[in-house]
Amino acid sequence: METISTTDPSRPVDLALAVRSDLGATYELSKVLLARVDPDGTLELLTAAWEKVLGYGRREFVGKTLRQLMRASTAATAAIVAAILDERNMDPIDLTLRTSDGAAKPLRLHRRYDAYMRKMFIVAEDTSAGGGSYLRENPPVRADRQARGAR
Repeated sequence: METISTTDPSRPVDLALAVRSDLGATYELSKVLLARVDPDGTLELLTAAWEKVLGYGRREFVGKTLRQLMRASTAATAAIVAAILDERNMDPIDLTLRTSDGAAKPLRLHRRYDAYMRKMFIVAEDTSAGGGSYLRENPPVRADRQARGAR
């Protein structure tokens, strides 16, 4: 097995390997909207790609809760946050966030819960018209299907 440096942007990176080996570089170089959230909804890590999509510095969000990110304290917001953190239901969630210029940005959240770390990992895709979606261009393949060579 070849070890690939996650600091060389010209080389593709296996995110599963990189997240375990070099979190800092992976989160700095990733083009994927990736976030790690603790059980109470506090954002712990965000990739640099969030800055491009939302227009805010990601450091403005780290340490804040999903409710603060959504900038609303309504019952509907509470229900969406509860759905995002629900480790029993991993169906995608569609929501709209406000960008720094006030525009609405529709996103689809794909989530996986890591029971060992007790963290929710979120990969988001921009679902707006013309929104360059890494996931749309590189659809995920389930590990069991990948082993069989199916898509």
